[in-house]
Amino acid sequence: MTMPTWREWLFSAKALLAALLALYIALAIPLDNPYWAMASVYVVSHPLSGATRSKALYRALGTLLGAAASVAIIPTFAQQPLMMSLAMSAWIGALLFLSLLDRTPRSYIFMLAAYTVPLISLSEVNHPATLFDVALARSEEILLGIVCASLVNAVVFPSRIAPILGARMDRLLADGREVAARLLASKALDAADQATLNRLLVDVMGLDGMIVQLSYDSSSHLPARHARDFRARMAMLIPQLVSLGDALQAMRRELPQPLPELAEYLQQVALWIDGSALQVSGRQLQERSRQLEVWLADEHPRQALAIESALRQLRALIDLWQDSIDLRQSFAEGHPERSPVLHYRVEQLVGAPRYYDHGLLAFSAASVALGVFLLCVLWFLSGWEHGYAAVFIAAVASCFFAGQDNPAPFIRSFLVATLISTLAAATYLFALMPNVQDFGSLAALFAVPLLLLGTLAGRPQYAGTVVLLAVQTISTITIQDSYRADFPLFADMALSTASGVVFALIWVRLTRPFGMLWAVQRLAREGWASLAELTEGRRHDFTQVVSRVIDRVSQLLPRIAQLDDGGQAFGDAIQELRICFRLLELQQARPHTEGALEALFGQLGDHFQACARARRQLPLPAGLALTLDRTLDGLQQQPMRSARQAARALHGLRLALQAPNHPGGNALPLTAGASA
Repeated sequence: MTMPTWREWLFSAKALLAALLALYIALAIPLDNPYWAMASVYVVSHPLSGATRSKALYRALGTLLGAAASVAIIPTFAQQPLMMSLAMSAWIGALLFLSLLDRTPRSYIFMLAAYTVPLISLSEVNHPATLFDVALARSEEILLGIVCASLVNAVVFPSRIAPILGARMDRLLADGREVAARLLASKALDAADQATLNRLLVDVMGLDGMIVQLSYDSSSHLPARHARDFRARMAMLIPQLVSLGDALQAMRRELPQPLPELAEYLQQVALWIDGSALQVSGRQLQERSRQLEVWLADEHPRQALAIESALRQLRALIDLWQDSIDLRQSFAEGHPERSPVLHYRVEQLVGAPRYYDHGLLAFSAASVALGVFLLCVLWFLSGWEHGYAAVFIAAVASCFFAGQDNPAPFIRSFLVATLISTLAAATYLFALMPNVQDFGSLAALFAVPLLLLGTLAGRPQYAGTVVLLAVQTISTITIQDSYRADFPLFADMALSTASGVVFALIWVRLTRPFGMLWAVQRLAREGWASLAELTEGRRHDFTQVVSRVIDRVSQLLPRIAQLDDGGQAFGDAIQELRICFRLLELQQARPHTEGALEALFGQLGDHFQACARARRQLPLPAGLALTLDRTLDGLQQQPMRSARQAARALHGLRLALQAPNHPGGNALPLTAGASA
């Protein structure tokens, strides 16, 4: 572990200042439970000012929504414990499901609203008449902490998200530049390049959360718009690079000998992408590409389709790269005088439909709801006065990690952090707090450990644990306006809290033993099934299809990286993107080909459905390979422009189906007839 940087010390000091300010105001008012204001500061604090503001807003909305639900549910079923448990569990399950459906920071609204109900209401279940006052007081305490955190973060050396996002953009461009250089240098992509592409796609999808928070960190809409346009093109860069690699390799195999003019041009494009050829513009490279296409097609008519496909893919890459560079520059300027003229046509993908495994998400939410219901019933049957703490903490632990493929390890870490915070709270409450005489000594007592702990809150690998330790310790101490230590009560609450986390751990092991492999198999099956749907005759919306496919592949890639599968079951996940784009192009040309594609689409649909049932790529049937060749030959003999467009798309589909990186795949022979 490295020493904290000055930025981490600054963030920790700001969080401590906001927490002590919230505690001081809460004690001065006074509020019923001042410690909730202090704990809320650590829940919403973030090293970036925009992220703090967004978390503060979402937590405020979630708290108010949960408080309203508590007032509506508990008094209604106060005399019917079973119905109350059922209603509260149904609320938790429904709101958790909504949270899982929203993978942006806004999901915090629904998750917080879900577990706020047991937090506010269960301690007052025997006194429903006072519930409104309790809900109001709890909301005031939490909102006070939110206001203090936002105020301090905005006034004291605010840290903007734009420079962090800009650095992410630069890293994405560097990764894309590296892979493009290898492709254009007559080299096939190896495992390292494939890993770079996989990481690139996952990192591109990771921009979404930062772009959402950017709107809370800027007074203009322009930076967010440029970031969204940049993200859309970088998401398309991955399939564009892979499709270009397929086309270049096919062209090089079909040409009888290397062409010096083509090699020189590819080197020039590589230098331009690298930024070394400043004297050459993207427009000049585009014009040179069209000249080469005409000349090479005349010189090598039998390879004309392969040449045309490769150079068209290259021109698309030039447009995409020029757009990405221009958007990055406009984002850096913040408020440019003139927005860049964009040439690569792609619909906005931020906010477009994503892929959701609704069945799996519903099962995860229902599992949490059922667990909370059973624990509520056990609490009522046991008559344990402070057993409500077990229900609340079980709901929190289960909701936090419901989106994980295997929540058990995370809940186990939650249990360890809970036990550590209990020991720390006991030390404070019974050994140190009796010596506190005024607010100054109380602040000094908390300052050093919270300052040290806060330096780790900005590191992703420690952030969750640090926040949990701080919030749990502060909440367990239950700071009031006077010293009120009660060891039997403390021990009973600590035992109840630990029991709740243990129950959540046991319950998740019983109900969700499937793990990551099951999720990957479902994603792989859905990928092949979605390709089968693209062979159907109905109209497909390009933006919606592309957005869902890219999102699904980005969910699949990091999971595959953690599985020791060798690629046998799932192969090249980016292959789905390559096939998808070619199928969409064929669908656009389908109405103008006079039925030439109908037999092919039928066989492709049957093959993709078979792959979906097997959850892996199957060898291409001989009949389908023959139909591909015959259809391509037939399209090339037709003079219409639409037939030529369909031939290019089918040529690309044929290359994508070869899947050279797939261990179990079968490559189609590149016959002379297919390329003529």
